[in-house]
Amino acid sequence: MTRKGPRWSLVMAIGSLVFVGIAASATHYLREPYNPGFLEFPVVTALHVVLGGLYLTLAPFQFISRIRSRHLAYHRRAGRVLVAVGLIVGITALLMGLIIPFFGWGERVIISLFGTVFLVALVKGFVHIRAGRVTLHREWMMRAFATALFIATQRLIFFPALLIFTDPTKGQLSALWVAAFVAAFLLNVSVAETRIRANRSDSVSKGGEVNAL
Repeated sequence: MTRKGPRWSLVMAIGSLVFVGIAASATHYLREPYNPGFLEFPVVTALHVVLGGLYLTLAPFQFISRIRSRHLAYHRRAGRVLVAVGLIVGITALLMGLIIPFFGWGERVIISLFGTVFLVALVKGFVHIRAGRVTLHREWMMRAFATALFIATQRLIFFPALLIFTDPTKGQLSALWVAAFVAAFLLNVSVAETRIRANRSDSVSKGGEVNAL
């Protein structure tokens, strides 16, 4: 298989996860929320859901080298918007996880950890580009994007695994929900770190910029 084969497989996988994430945001208000707490904090929930969908819609284009090179002004403007949007998404995720978790303390811990990782990666990416460290900026933004995508990966793990149970208790659902979160996060971050290291190798061997995806 050529080097383009794995790269296109990754692009297709990311595209599928983006679609799942955007679909979850788009259909949020078309069904009864599984967590009644969402109705108690409608503004926080709406900010997270709507802006989360916007982040997932725009972020993938930031990693395409052809767009960066040909439309640098757009890339910079969109990047500023995405940082602002991402901060709101991350902060509202923390608020929702801490204040209205559906599965109790397990969900509080998981959302707090992963929300913090997302915010740290986003801020570090912004700080690096302000200092002119383009490569480090891109690597941290890839980590932020991978963390944001884990919510879609979690659903692709959780719902098939749910078929194992005929009549699951809330305790079993909670354990499965948290386990799916952890598995999705580890999977996404592992893929992102693998891609980051591959990009470093490509950049050294070619002596120039390579496509982030």
